[in-house]
Amino acid sequence: MTQEELVRFFSVLSHDLKSPIFAVDGFSDLLLTDYLDKLDEEGQDFLRRIRSSAQYMKRVLDEMSHMVKLLARPSAHKPTPLREILEEVILKHNFQIEEGGVQVSLPDELPVVNVDPEKLREAIGSLIGNALFFTDRPKGERQIAIESGEDGGAVRLCVRDNGIGIDPRYINQIFELGGMSKLDKQRGGGPGYGLYLAKRLIESQGGQLTVESTHGEETTFCFTVPAGNA
Repeated sequence: MTQEELVRFFSVLSHDLKSPIFAVDGFSDLLLTDYLDKLDEEGQDFLRRIRSSAQYMKRVLDEMSHMVKLLARPSAHKPTPLREILEEVILKHNFQIEEGGVQVSLPDELPVVNVDPEKLREAIGSLIGNALFFTDRPKGERQIAIESGEDGGAVRLCVRDNGIGIDPRYINQIFELGGMSKLDKQRGGGPGYGLYLAKRLIESQGGQLTVESTHGEETTFCFTVPAGNA
């Protein structure tokens, strides 16, 4: 099956799955609105769980559809200011950052890189989202540090957090499809493909993604991408 056929197949599959999911979501919403007083407390809890699960399925399908299309699309490299991409990612996660009292630090100087802006934005977003999710530190003590430097003519970017770190048992699995699901489910998270997506997107830019982590203390993800023209 070619990439084009795979994308088309997933689009059809996603469309067919969304119809019953929308039905479950819609009818459960009507029940919650018009018939809630006819259910006891346990029944109300069951109904809320049904609607929550339907909304979760919708979100997963949307995210998976976006991921498949993004991975299948050829990269369109162009000189892009790295600060511009980072500021867009931070703005997207601004609510979580403010709610968690997260201190985010950026270097004073950031280079121009030769990348596909959408793909790099998505990859960095997955790393930032991962750092925001895997932390147990009190509000105001959470930190994410972005560091940048040169690496043999390429640009090296690191995202360091002071979260819970990664259990050594899982360190070799986190970049696999679903590799983070064990950790996510322990914390009530999602399907766990963010780091898989980040790795594949960075590799499509000609770079590599690596990780170093101290369990219970911090995690640092680093990757390289081609330098651009100033």
